[in-house]
Formats: sequence, C-alpha cells, structure tokens
Amino acid sequence: MALAVYTFILAAAAAPLDPMDPPTPLGGGQFDFGGGVSLTVLPRVVVVLPEGEPPPAGAESLGGRSWLVPTASPDAAIALTLSLQTRPGFSVWPDVILPIQHASFDDPSWPGQWYSEDLEMEALYAASMGDASVRVAVIDSGIDIGHPDLSEAIDDPYDAWSDDDDPSPDLGEYCYDGSQAICDGHGTAVSGVIAARANNGVGIVGLCPECTLVPIKLLGEGTSANTLSTDIAAFEHAIAADAWVINNSWGFVESIPVPEPLAAVIRRAATEPRDGLGAVVVFAAGNDDRSIEDDEMQAMPEVLCVSATDSYGHPTAYTNSGASVDIAAPSATVTLAPEEGITETFGGTSAAAPVISGLAGWVLSVAPERSAEEVRQLLLDTAVPSPLVTHDDEGHHDTYGYGEVSALALLDALSAVDTGGEAQKSCGCVSGGSGSAWGLVFITGLLMWRRR
Repeated sequence: MALAVYTFILAAAAAPLDPMDPPTPLGGGQFDFGGGVSLTVLPRVVVVLPEGEPPPAGAESLGGRSWLVPTASPDAAIALTLSLQTRPGFSVWPDVILPIQHASFDDPSWPGQWYSEDLEMEALYAASMGDASVRVAVIDSGIDIGHPDLSEAIDDPYDAWSDDDDPSPDLGEYCYDGSQAICDGHGTAVSGVIAARANNGVGIVGLCPECTLVPIKLLGEGTSANTLSTDIAAFEHAIAADAWVINNSWGFVESIPVPEPLAAVIRRAATEPRDGLGAVVVFAAGNDDRSIEDDEMQAMPEVLCVSATDSYGHPTAYTNSGASVDIAAPSATVTLAPEEGITETFGGTSAAAPVISGLAGWVLSVAPERSAEEVRQLLLDTAVPSPLVTHDDEGHHDTYGYGEVSALALLDALSAVDTGGEAQKSCGCVSGGSGSAWGLVFITGLLMWRRR
C-alpha cells in the first residue's frame, strides 16, 4: 500500500536553492541539500509557470501551468533550477525521488486488513496513531480485556449486566452446542477494529491504535440480560467515564420506538462528556434487511447510523436502510477474537460501526477541540457518494446514507489551512532536520447481536 501523496513539491514549503551554496553532488545522482538531507536528483526540472508565461523549449506538460523540462544530467538539472528560479513568478525545483513513508507494522494480521487498505489508513497513520486522551467506549457483549492486543488500551471497564468491573466473556455464553468454552467473540471483535495496539507483534492494527478503550458489557445470553435498565446503566457508565466516542454494534430485532429514558441518556451522552463537547454516538444500522423507522434509536439526530459495504463497495445483503442511515463503512472482517485469537469472519453492520468509531477517535486525536456534532458533520461532509446508486437531491441514499466514509477526505479537510479563503493541503512536513533548506509536504457480525 502506497501512502497517498497529495502534494509532492510545493513552492510555499520548499525554500529555493541558494545560488551561492547549491546542493553538493554526492555521486550517482545524489545531492546533499543541507541539514542531513540527501536526495536523488533526476535529469529534469519541475517548473510551475506564472499565468501567460510560455513553457521553456522542450518542456513536457504536466497539466495546467506545470511543466517538466529534461536536462542532460542531474548536475544540469540543478544548474537550470538555479537559473530559472530567479525569474519572477517561477516555482522551480529539480525532479527528485521522494522519501515516501510507508506504514511498517509487525502485527501479523495487518496484511489481511483489506478494509484498512481500502480506507488508505497509512496516510492517517502518518499524521497520527491516535491519542490516549481520546476515550472510546464500546457497549457490546463480553470484551476480552486480557487480550494482548487490547490489554494496554483498557481503562474503566464495566459489566452492566453483573454491575461489576469485569466485562470479559463468560464461559458457555453463546455456545449453542452446550459447551463450556469462550464462544462470545462479538465485543472483542468490535473493540479490535477500533483500538488494537500497533507494533506489538500480535494481532491487528486498530483504526485508532493509541486511543483508550472503555469496555462495557451490555449484551448477555437470556432475557434477563437484555433490559432497559442495563441499557441505561451502560450509557451512564460511558458518560461517567468521559467517553469521547461511544460505539454500539447492537440494536433491537423488531422496530420499536426508542424508550424515552434510553433516548434521554443517549442525548446526554452526545452532549455532556468532555465538558460539554459531547461524545460521538455511533450505532450499527442493523442486519434485518428492513427499513429503520423514524422513531427508532438509530434515527435519533444525536446518533450516527452506519450501514455496511463489502470490499467492492456493494451494500451487504442484510444491512438495514432508510432515511436515518447516515453513512456507509466497510465491514471489517479481520479482527480480534478472545483468548489471543484472530478472526477473519466478523461482519455485518456490527463490523462497520467500529470503523466509523475508530475514525471518529482518530479525528479527535488530531482535533480534540471539535464537538461531537462537529465530528459527526465532518464525517458526513467528507463521505463520498457511491457511484453504484443515485443519491437524492440532498445527497442521501437510503442504503449508503450520505456516502461511503473517506479517510483521505477526512485528512484533507483537517489539513486544510485557511490562506485568505484558499484551502491548502498540508499535514506535516518531511524535512532533513532543523535548519533544512527544503521541505516536502505530503498528506502525510456475523450478524449483529440481537436483543432477545
């Protein structure tokens, strides 16, 4: 996977070469640009011309006012650069081989995370791996807080069913063959997509691998586990734990209006944490192949409702739809399983919701001042309408919402710097150390658990 490069040479970031002290040739086309930076110079020059200026003789168009001028050698490219940059309005640099970064992880299942590749997460990781101050609550079934890919992320765990601080899966729960094993993998899988640690030699890489995880067990086997009071207790704990994001990969099998006490605590969760900035509340759309009614939990305006797509961008056959669907995300199949395990069969909107929650955590890692509503709107504004369907006049589609989530568009929007009304992409400079005379700017399940 190649890191998406948005701007490879930017005149505003790259200081002009000094004619009095040009780069020192090192042989083999390599030049020392000062400050410990050495680059391979190619026998050509990149020139951005002022409006109306004719191109130099022999120049090849790069589109618009950008041109590539061949030279006889790398030394000649340096000489031509020094000559042309003295002309008013010219932006000139020798064409060079760029030191593009690639994310390098020793997590063994990282290569199989197709959804991270589709999202081009390497570009986001180049800017940030997340921040421990960002607290992502996962309200779900049992979560293996001792999993080696999660244990360092855990803070303030809670079991709303048992009212204790151990949300781990229970032996025999969801073991439909009657065995007494750990069969409950849903909550662990959801948590892994969001916050699995990076470069620890195990498991996968979460979408916000340095975010803190607040695991909350809500779902259990049997009718006694699934009550309105436990739902509310789970959200109350997320609020008390000062969650920044709250993931909910669960819902009700049948269409029922959201009970008012539950709606009230969800509204509080979206507005009270972080001294009033609120938590981004994410819900899976559900896997019942039906339309979500306007009075359901996922339809609340404080909620981000997420549908699921496959690796080709097609909606999963069972994802719910309707006017309340906000955004589509890939169903993250490769993730963690309890007891140090890995699964490649997780799926559904349960696996799509944590993609959005992980990205929301990443956004708040680089922009912690944003309110929950601002993050929610940013995700919608940067979503990309699916080319497979026709969105309505307001940009909405009942299955895709306002489009498929775009990590690169998020990065682009957060990197935009206001320069007198003109946005300029910039997300960190690669330089050769302090005092460097140059700069390169680049951007840088299963079915969802259902209430019985």
